[in-house]
Amino acid sequence: MSSFSDLVNIEEFDKRDTFKNERWEVSFYCKDCKKIVNTQRPDINWYTFICEICNGSNIAIWTEEWLKSNYKIK
Repeated sequence: MSSFSDLVNIEEFDKRDTFKNERWEVSFYCKDCKKIVNTQRPDINWYTFICEICNGSNIAIWTEEWLKSNYKIK
């Protein structure tokens, strides 16, 4: 869960020790498989992603931390 300390300027307020760079990486959640998955993007001109497990396109895109929180993933 994010806190106020996550929102302030990292450099200025010496928050480097508590800041996690990996929290900002984009992840993909397949709503059909109900898990975080790897995807393929068949056409780079469109934001359509295909799940590598079920080949479905019902994909949510966000940070892994947000996806886990929003979709109640352990």
